[in-house]
Amino acid sequence: MADDKCARTITWIGGTHTFNLNHPWVRRVLSWRGIPGPGGSSISAIWGRFEANNYSANDVERVMEFGLLGGGTPEREVKRLLDAHVRGKPLAPNVLIASEVLAACYFGDASAST
Repeated sequence: MADDKCARTITWIGGTHTFNLNHPWVRRVLSWRGIPGPGGSSISAIWGRFEANNYSANDVERVMEFGLLGGGTPEREVKRLLDAHVRGKPLAPNVLIASEVLAACYFGDASAST
């Protein structure tokens, strides 16, 4: 996954992890069920909610969940991380992470030169 320009390696309270919403499995799951919310469930709709500051705790949690799964974190570890650092916790720190993971889908690798 190191060559996927939509992947981001991010250090947060849970450690350093790769997040990737562009992984084929994640794209397939999101195309089937998305992340429900106002305005739709696609990545574009979710990005719009974040841009409008109209996201929900569920949006933040699901973006981080799918990003971690797409980045290669085992499902059991994803559950542990979300339980410890996302679910029922203040939104602001995790909104920043989820926003960056979503932005990677549109802008690619932030450190890549053009």
